[in-house]
Amino acid sequence: MSSHTSNDDKHGLLAKIIKLATSRLALSVGAQAMVSGFHFALNLLLLRLVTPFEYGVFAFAFVMAMFASAINNALISTPLTVYTPVIEDAVERKQQEAMFSTLNVLLFAVLIVVGTSYALMSELAGIVGIGVTAFVAVYSARHYSRSAGYARMQPLVTATGDATYVVSGVLIMIGLVLTQESLSIGHVLLALAAANLCAMLVERVRLHGFSSSWLRLGKISHYGQVWIQSRWALAGSLTTLFLAQAHSVIITTTHGPDAYAPLAAGFVLFGPVRVALLTWQNMVKPELAVDLSKSRQLAVREQIKKTTLLMVAAVAALGLCLWIGWPWIHAFLYAEQYADQPMALIVGLWSIITVFAASYNAPSAALQAMRDFKVLAMASIYGAIISGLLVSITLYLYRPETTLLGILAAEMFMAIYLTHILYSRLKAAPPTGAIEGTV
Repeated sequence: MSSHTSNDDKHGLLAKIIKLATSRLALSVGAQAMVSGFHFALNLLLLRLVTPFEYGVFAFAFVMAMFASAINNALISTPLTVYTPVIEDAVERKQQEAMFSTLNVLLFAVLIVVGTSYALMSELAGIVGIGVTAFVAVYSARHYSRSAGYARMQPLVTATGDATYVVSGVLIMIGLVLTQESLSIGHVLLALAAANLCAMLVERVRLHGFSSSWLRLGKISHYGQVWIQSRWALAGSLTTLFLAQAHSVIITTTHGPDAYAPLAAGFVLFGPVRVALLTWQNMVKPELAVDLSKSRQLAVREQIKKTTLLMVAAVAALGLCLWIGWPWIHAFLYAEQYADQPMALIVGLWSIITVFAASYNAPSAALQAMRDFKVLAMASIYGAIISGLLVSITLYLYRPETTLLGILAAEMFMAIYLTHILYSRLKAAPPTGAIEGTV
């Protein structure tokens, strides 16, 4: 009798744990879906209301923000989510968190100085230059703030911040539309920066309460041990981003925002997918790090396999839906401003590129959890070389939209190379993990 009661209690506890984990995941994904939906709607609005040049500036500001957050992710956020979750001593963990927080403040200051200097020397003068600088710096800082919630194994904190960002952004944008005769890209970027600041404040308060402890800065003298590995993460992050954005950098600098705008407009339809992939990575890295530290290689292998198949199937289904609804999509989004551009070809290429990007998202997360940053860096360096060369050649010989073939070749290389490396690593490790360890 007691044996049956004990088993029932175990099953009841397991059911509660599964329900809690599912609800946390659902809320986190739901909040991130709100962010993706907000960005998607904002892009649709701007595609219809601003000129291709202005939209090109807006899209390129996001590219610069992604480069800034890639630096943050490599040097600060990823080490935070990989190193601190396994620290059991509370005092030591707070010291580590304070160190990473200090580095985040320093990076924010550097971005403000660099952005201001660039704005003064370029054509991005006035409110546009201020908006680009503020948005890039705050976007990077918010990436750290979001990662802090994942590092504490409290994804609902990040979800609350995401919801705050969306609500704040919507309210500010409504105010701009109602009070401005025509939308200024500078004002739009400042609105997004303000919304991110609101989200960061909410996340900090939820993690640390109203005490001043979350403002405490720490010593960075111990960062040297992290730097040995994070330098490879930095190289990997920047080259990975260049791999995916070589067309935006090369086209914008050589042909201007007008030439880049159609490619950015085509990518709008896949922006939410890329954000969702990155969100999954940030959320799962601490859990993968814990599983790997406990030698649950089989569990990790099963998780990566199932997740990859699910991600690829979801992106492929999205591409099919876009193909079916293309006449209506083109008429609504592109017929007015981009009627002279081959938008069907651009969107089709982005669909294939996104499938391959999704296929190596999970292997990349696992290798980061293994702290195998050198392998990731070398893979992305090879991919960036492929991307940069092919983008430059196709841009020189043909029209700008053909540069996406260079991005596609690089993404295919990454998918094959990282998957092969990950499974080689897991096969070489002691097979002591069980499937019940799956995150």
